[in-house]
Amino acid sequence: MFYFDKFQGKRVLKSTLLDDIDCFFTTRDFVLTCADRTDLKEVCEENRNLLKKELQCKEITTAKQTHSDHIKIIEENNYFYDDTDALISNKENSLLLMNFADCVPIILYSKKDNTGAIVHAGWRGTASEILKKTIIKMRDELNVQPKDITALIGPSIGKCCFETDYDVFEQLVKNKSNTQLYKEKNSKYYIDLKELNNIQLKELGVENIDICSYCTCCMSDIFFSYRKEKGITARHSAIIKIKGDKICQ
Repeated sequence: MFYFDKFQGKRVLKSTLLDDIDCFFTTRDFVLTCADRTDLKEVCEENRNLLKKELQCKEITTAKQTHSDHIKIIEENNYFYDDTDALISNKENSLLLMNFADCVPIILYSKKDNTGAIVHAGWRGTASEILKKTIIKMRDELNVQPKDITALIGPSIGKCCFETDYDVFEQLVKNKSNTQLYKEKNSKYYIDLKELNNIQLKELGVENIDICSYCTCCMSDIFFSYRKEKGITARHSAIIKIKGDKICQ
């Protein structure tokens, strides 16, 4: 179950499924990436410093997100990955951050393997099955079994607001038998991106899944929404710190 909590007095969104590790989704209260909102640049810097201080990490590992299906397993002393939309880590105390403003944020974690990931799945990433590919990479290269993974599907644009044309519908759900994945109205299609990613999880055998019901477009007073704010917006973030006994280097 998702619930709002406070991180150093700032509102964040957590799940009871992963209460025993440092992972959460930020809100407007704790903006870490300003994007088009250059007026928030100083606030973002202050908040990033606060994040590193409170989680006892010297660096944040992040990426330039491009709506691709490119996935990276992080390496020692490399904290930025170009053209990447999913980051995986089994490095103790590593701190991962990725950014969102309507796209689907997914946090993955295997307690058994102390391995986690963040996946950025917009409609293009969802269509190319980046979530499924991330779990397969975790399995094949790090021996993390899907049954041991807990998945949090965070706040994103909902079926209520994700209006698309036929070309997007065709790529996402045309060949799916589940009619609950979309609705059609006035030659437009309203598609459930969260459920499409949930299907990818279940197809690989992930059983522990929490899905946030919040729509970022409807709740743009709490989350950033690219669609609602017509592209001029900052980003909320997904955060996970891999457990460890020493401070990050």
